Amino acid sequence: MRPFAAGAVALLAFSLAVPAAHASPRTDCDKALAVAQQAERYYDGLKADLLRSMASGGHPGTAQRQALQKAESVRNSTSTEAERVCAAGAS
Repeated sequence: MRPFAAGAVALLAFSLAVPAAHASPRTDCDKALAVAQQAERYYDGLKADLLRSMASGGHPGTAQRQALQKAESVRNSTSTEAERVCAAGAS
């Protein structure tokens, strides 16, 4: 759970660094952040569904666990990519 929290904090920090609404075209950093945020929301949704299912007595199958692991991997890689792209743009 700690990597999840660290990734969310890092993503939030980058999100705050970029104004939500601005007149200039989207930068590479904006695009990378949008992709990372989408991956984060997808992962959160899958995890919430899995936890709801378990709370009501269900047992996750292999496919569900693999989907969550893949979503976590995508979330982590897109967050890392956003960090790299945004750091490169800040220098």
